[in-house]
Amino acid sequence: MKGRSINPGIWLALVTAVGLLQGCATLGPAYKEVSETPSDKSTVYIYRPSNFVGGGVSYYLYANDKIVTKLYNGSYYPYITEPGTVEFWAQTESKSEVELNLDAGKTYYLRGTVGMGIMVGRPHLTIVPEDTAKLEITECNLIPDSNWEEEKIKEENERREMLGI
Repeated sequence: MKGRSINPGIWLALVTAVGLLQGCATLGPAYKEVSETPSDKSTVYIYRPSNFVGGGVSYYLYANDKIVTKLYNGSYYPYITEPGTVEFWAQTESKSEVELNLDAGKTYYLRGTVGMGIMVGRPHLTIVPEDTAKLEITECNLIPDSNWEEEKIKEENERREMLGI
């Protein structure tokens, strides 16, 4: 019995379609500061300025081992959390991570971008000063809340089904 292989053209089309579908999102309103953060919490604005390079790539962003949001091109998410040390990370074919020591009542800015990769764009996370972030984030739209763990499982199942795994 002969093994079956997928035509390289079909394989490329499937990978491209999955990548493009990943980048599609319905975003909310334009950037607006959180009106009031409790004094015993920290706020981290996680954002990704709009850019043509890697525009179709989106990725999950984690705080320690919990998915916080899915970062899309031209999007932002205000993450309100307990103070303390938090490792933020994202991964596609490579992993980017930054550690922040969050103080109560303070605001931080974490910029995500996408660089060139072999098969898919690679995430890059950077801690950004407030003055720089405020210039960049104004063009971003809010990422609506979602059950990200459930969504990730659903996406993985759809990918497996498309690839016949």
